[in-house]
Amino acid sequence: MKISRILTVASVLVCTVLGIHMFMARFYRLDVGLQYDELYSIATALPTLPFSVIWHDMLLRDVNLPLFNILFYGWNHFFPPTPFYGHLFSAILGALAVIAGGVLAPKSWPLLKRFFFVVLMSGSFILVAYGSNMRSYSLSVLLATSFTLLALRIIDHFEQATRPSVFLWLSFLGTGLLGAYSHYFCAAVFFIAALVVFLYACYYRRGRAWSFWGTALVFLLWIAWPIHVVALMKGGSLLAEGDMGSWWYQTPFLASSWTIIVFLLGYPKLVAGLLWVAVVAAVSLGFTYKSRIFRQADIMLPLAQVILLCAVLAVVSSWFNLWMDRYFLPVLPSILILLAGIFYHLQARHKIFILLVPTLLAFWFHLGIETVYSRPPEYMGMNNAFRYLEKNHITRVLLDSVHLTYPPRAVEEMLSYYQHPGQELELIPLNEENVSLAWNSEPKVPILIILCSRVYILDVMSRLRAEPDSRAVAFAGDTCLYTARYLKRNDSAEGAQGEDKK
Repeated sequence: MKISRILTVASVLVCTVLGIHMFMARFYRLDVGLQYDELYSIATALPTLPFSVIWHDMLLRDVNLPLFNILFYGWNHFFPPTPFYGHLFSAILGALAVIAGGVLAPKSWPLLKRFFFVVLMSGSFILVAYGSNMRSYSLSVLLATSFTLLALRIIDHFEQATRPSVFLWLSFLGTGLLGAYSHYFCAAVFFIAALVVFLYACYYRRGRAWSFWGTALVFLLWIAWPIHVVALMKGGSLLAEGDMGSWWYQTPFLASSWTIIVFLLGYPKLVAGLLWVAVVAAVSLGFTYKSRIFRQADIMLPLAQVILLCAVLAVVSSWFNLWMDRYFLPVLPSILILLAGIFYHLQARHKIFILLVPTLLAFWFHLGIETVYSRPPEYMGMNNAFRYLEKNHITRVLLDSVHLTYPPRAVEEMLSYYQHPGQELELIPLNEENVSLAWNSEPKVPILIILCSRVYILDVMSRLRAEPDSRAVAFAGDTCLYTARYLKRNDSAEGAQGEDKK
């Protein structure tokens, strides 16, 4: 047996084992507690609430796209709204993205290239880490994978001078519309894919009407939501009375793309190695295809999705900073298509390069061990905080909810989720009129802060002059409970310094 064949067989076996293990890891530890955003997903999908209430009082008052919440609402009518079943819903979507990678990959792809893409999708540590996250990430990755591969299939028909079927066009446009309503970045990735398909349609003079008018229809069906969001952020909407505060995450403007790449692909040294591989592959592809490189749709399409997405974000971030690492998950399938193409091309030139794939998967396996198997039982402290209140027979608390920017009705359901039936607990919104309950009542009414931090405690001190009279009880590092005393004006600076030391 030739050495090249031994390398290929061994690499395929190793990749298969690692890919299967990471595929199954999506279903590990589904019973862990909820993160804050996941709690919002639960609140907007409670089967005990009429959908009209969820739609008008929650989803229409929020800026996030609603598709995941609607599907999750349907899921919760068949399964209990618990962390386990909620995580299972997302994990199934994440697993379907891997399956879609194998089923929808263009028929023109060689079997080995298709295999590379599937094991990269399966073995991606970040897709595993977010695979069971009870937000729209798994759904958007599934849909982005689907419409990107369907776009490549359509372009294959153009190249082969055959007509794409109506079913193929409808599948591409349908998954694109669903993707556009799952995540804003997924919407951007779809419309970039549609633009590339249109350019190829013009080049090959086939399918121009389907490409142009189909994309236009999807855009018209989708643009109503961004218009609604803009109205919300300005303070009102024709669809719902907007009472939104700030929604966009406040991160350093134009955060380093290096940080985002490391988030998606792994260790800094690993990313540096992949960049060197990409440079070598770019040179090799250039010499191999020369001017024909632009006809290699499986390289040009995902590359355009990555580059144009970043260009759009650079413009939009002049108003709203969107350089948040996890927002880029819907573009990861495009990056993996690029990697699969690079690895296949390099191993076709020199068989030794096939070792790149199991090497990458081995690093991702190690990262998967760190991120998936070390999940804490509780991500946030709300559950523990409510159990503490119940155990100590505390029936009234002052809730500081200024920084909880989800719609009020959703916040109400989020806060009541961890209350046991029969637990007597009055959550009093903390304000200037009732803050004196923190020191004038007997016993003192404690102050509860969700997503607690030193900054928020200092904010309460400066805004309401309520200084902790003892060290706060912290739950999972993000929820705190403390009793307070009146902070006199001449003691403000001294009190703030003392709290900062704590």
